[in-house]
Amino acid sequence: MDKVTCIVVGAGPAGSTCAFALAQKGIETVLLERGRVPGEKNVASFVLYISVLEKLIPNFRQDLPVERNIVRTDFMYCGKHDTKSLQSYNYRYIDNPMAFTAFRRKFDSWLAQKAADAGVQLINSMKVTDLIKDEGQVVGIKVGQEELYADVVVGADGFHSIVGEKSGLIHEWPPERCLLAVKEVLDLPAEVINERFQLTDGIGCEQGIYCYNLNELDVFSATLYTNLDSVSLAVFARLDELQQKNVHLHEKLDTLKQHPYVHNLIKDATLREYQAHILPDGGRIKPSNLYGNGILLCGESGGITDTDSGMGIPTCMLSGMMAAETIGEAVKKQDFSKNCLKNYLKYLDATALLDMIHTSRKESDYFASENRTEIPKQMETTANLYNRYWESDVDYLSKNSFSVPTELYLALGQYHLPVLLRWPLTTLILLFRFQIRFVGAIKKKLRRRYYEWKKQPIR
Repeated sequence: MDKVTCIVVGAGPAGSTCAFALAQKGIETVLLERGRVPGEKNVASFVLYISVLEKLIPNFRQDLPVERNIVRTDFMYCGKHDTKSLQSYNYRYIDNPMAFTAFRRKFDSWLAQKAADAGVQLINSMKVTDLIKDEGQVVGIKVGQEELYADVVVGADGFHSIVGEKSGLIHEWPPERCLLAVKEVLDLPAEVINERFQLTDGIGCEQGIYCYNLNELDVFSATLYTNLDSVSLAVFARLDELQQKNVHLHEKLDTLKQHPYVHNLIKDATLREYQAHILPDGGRIKPSNLYGNGILLCGESGGITDTDSGMGIPTCMLSGMMAAETIGEAVKKQDFSKNCLKNYLKYLDATALLDMIHTSRKESDYFASENRTEIPKQMETTANLYNRYWESDVDYLSKNSFSVPTELYLALGQYHLPVLLRWPLTTLILLFRFQIRFVGAIKKKLRRRYYEWKKQPIR
């Protein structure tokens, strides 16, 4: 086979989704995977939110390889000496699931096979080494000395995208636009998991842990979630900060594992798998660099991830679907130029992805600046406000009241408002508090005089 309509490089979630969607349109597609089988390079587990998958393969639950149905989600603030938790247990997700835990090795293989069953030619053990160009137009790929031609090439080959680099769409890998993740999968018996996490068979939970004062890092977060007979614990930090401070993230993972809250959940667990992975944030690539003459980038190759939530798999899959829509239109027009493939942005904009990309770029700018040093201070302030509220609520020796909205605004909220609004609103709140205290003082004085009057003898 010398030429096909489309070559998709990378049989991960984005690439397999794109290939499957193209096959559904009857477009001749070859899906290349560098591993011996799809998913071979991914050993760790993940949380699969299913809305995009449900759109792609409506009957996916018939044979989808998953671990537990995520019914409970927890939001944690974790400091050296405290943990604050917001827990949400959604019983309606028992019969109408929103997310599952799964293992990438099994899921990637399953999704690539779905693409093959739909008519995609899946070729494993094929590592693309270069692109073939003709007068600036990408017209194929090279695998060593072998060549394969196509009208359009889709780069879905992950963070270190050869397609992105060789096409010129990716020029650098700035560390301030990247995160490092270190993850462990820890074996625990299912009944122990159920007891410690207050779950039942087949039901799981995901915990987002935001850490402060645990180490010298400004940005340090974690996620902890349950599989059938194991738990996954991953920590995340900004790559540039790790380099600047010469910090080894696996050591910070060990520190977190010794925190009383985490330790009580994973004690006596044994290590099954370990993985370190560089992740892009949404500020890595401009939208205008997601397409070119005969070329599209989707998934991690295009940096299409949510900087704030860290959501990756669903956004990667959805970008693959939108790349397929773009190629479908190009096939009809028989135009694979940059001008036509620019419609990729139109399809991304038909979903929430383009807005997410722009928002993520702004958030990426924040994390790349010195402003990120405010993050641990803000988290500590929020935790302290909770402590003050709880302590004042049970301290009957004091008459001082505690208003959560007021204190939260004065401690944190005012700094997220424009300057023109910040000072007038702060002044009004302070004046209102003064008025309350002033009126309270007058009432107290009048009450004391009343009791003194009542004590006087009747004449």
